[in-house]
Amino acid sequence: MTEREYLYTMNFRIPETAACLIFGCWFGFADIQAQGSIACDVLRFQSLETGFLEVHVDFESRLFHACKTNEGWRTHVQIEAVVESSKGIVNYGKTNIEGPLGLDSLDALDSRQFHLERIAVPPGVYNIAITLRDQSGKGSFSETTSIPVEFLATDAPGFSDPFIVEAFAQAADGEPTNLTRSGYEMLPLVQAELSTEANKLQFYTELYRVDEVVDSMFLIQCWLETEGGSVMSSTKRFFRKKAAPILPVFASIPLADVRETQRAKLVVQALTRNNELIAENSLPLQFVAPHNSLGLADFGVVLPSYVAEFTDSLTLQQHIRDHHPKADASQRKTIDGFLTEATVPQMQAFLAYFWEQQAPTGPESAWRKYTTAVAYADSAYGACRQGHGAETDMGYIYLRYGPPNTIVKRHNETDYYPYEIWHYHRAGPFTNKRFLFFSPHMVAECFTLLHSDMLGEVSNSDWLQILRSRENSLRVTTSQLNRLNPRRDTFSGEEPEDLFFNPR
Repeated sequence: MTEREYLYTMNFRIPETAACLIFGCWFGFADIQAQGSIACDVLRFQSLETGFLEVHVDFESRLFHACKTNEGWRTHVQIEAVVESSKGIVNYGKTNIEGPLGLDSLDALDSRQFHLERIAVPPGVYNIAITLRDQSGKGSFSETTSIPVEFLATDAPGFSDPFIVEAFAQAADGEPTNLTRSGYEMLPLVQAELSTEANKLQFYTELYRVDEVVDSMFLIQCWLETEGGSVMSSTKRFFRKKAAPILPVFASIPLADVRETQRAKLVVQALTRNNELIAENSLPLQFVAPHNSLGLADFGVVLPSYVAEFTDSLTLQQHIRDHHPKADASQRKTIDGFLTEATVPQMQAFLAYFWEQQAPTGPESAWRKYTTAVAYADSAYGACRQGHGAETDMGYIYLRYGPPNTIVKRHNETDYYPYEIWHYHRAGPFTNKRFLFFSPHMVAECFTLLHSDMLGEVSNSDWLQILRSRENSLRVTTSQLNRLNPRRDTFSGEEPEDLFFNPR
């Protein structure tokens, strides 16, 4: 099993948090930074010959285009990590990553991907620039994250930067992969965030040169500390180890007493038989409540008046469903999964928490603005869905990206199904995006999104053929007349394609 095949058998999610950068000396804290839906860690390790940096990258597939292959749909992403010192580039790694196969473009984009790059470096102070580029040929999206790292030489024993192990499995026989450590395939958790519902913490680190200090057995101990520095006694663990030049440490700590802890710190130490400290390292941790849990009433959020006024369960359910276009992937999963079982207080807490996250400086103002947009979507697009505009494709796109800058309407064409093209100068973080809706049955129905060049939305390479497949016996004759008579004020031929790529 290759590294990539192993990764795609894992179902994992890493919560999105604010950027966090931790500085440390050699064998100090890991350097961590999150960039939107791309998360990166740079950790310091050693071999018998040299030191090296491990770059861990986690990202959402929806940031990139999915391409159709003979097997299905998948993304193609290039990951480049460049290590620079004050004198220039020291080393770099570049890898092309194929995403998991999907039955369609949406399926291929509904995943997270992980990549690990090892880069050998001498001791020094560096900046690591990690760049992800879309290699599909359909877009030019790229994102760069810069992380400073100090990697100083020392002759003393020391630990590598530890990382949390999200999942592991027995390593298969044969050639090891980048994930193989101490007989296991280990999937690192990029950014040290754990769910408050986790019952244990698994971590991996390596201890170097301990055989130069002790010649036989010694002690390793680890525990969690609160923000105030208090040791959580129930998490303390001890292990007897035999000295070696490079000693892997893969351990597990129970989390029964840290349910309410927001932040903590993992501490790992090596001690002699006489309880003398040989080496120590630590890793800051963050515990977060899972968004898809039914325990939504305990967010620590005081219900504002605009939320407390919702007391009817059915009204509140529909109101939260209307938030689906505004929500991120995790919040959409919560909305889809918990509404049928949630109580009114739980739904109220979710709604309050939602807007505290969306607009921390003005949640009520942002909620009122969005509610006005929902009312417009209901009026303009909801007639075919019992007045619920957010449940239509047009209403969904309107609520997600706002009103389009231009709209082309062709509802009474001869050659094509009725269609509309919406053009956005800016949609989210992207510019110059288009959405084509059509009505295949032409009878008082909702217009359906047929094609868009927006990442994460419906992408259909055969959209023009589908649009022109309307059954009409006059189509060929009329189309020929239109082309033969340039003075006719009509639309025929490949006009939808022209309008899509040249909106006006």
